[in-house]
Amino acid sequence: MPKYNVYALCNACGDLHPMEISVTLDDGPVEKQSIGDRYEAKDLPANLATLKDKRVQCPKTGRQYAQKNDKQIFLVPIN
Repeated sequence: MPKYNVYALCNACGDLHPMEISVTLDDGPVEKQSIGDRYEAKDLPANLATLKDKRVQCPKTGRQYAQKNDKQIFLVPIN
């Protein structure tokens, strides 16, 4: 089963930051793609639906944020 690292677009600095989590998916993308684009018009798998509640640390500002927008949370295949 393919494995993915998860990244979130920062609301403050605009960079992608690792969410420090990896997920396995049967139907994940073959290259970097947002969960909003990948699962458009489908229900998110349970292990992805909870990502909107996970807080991410911005190394530039030192603040934490939760990315609520599906199109700004990305799956990146682990090779």
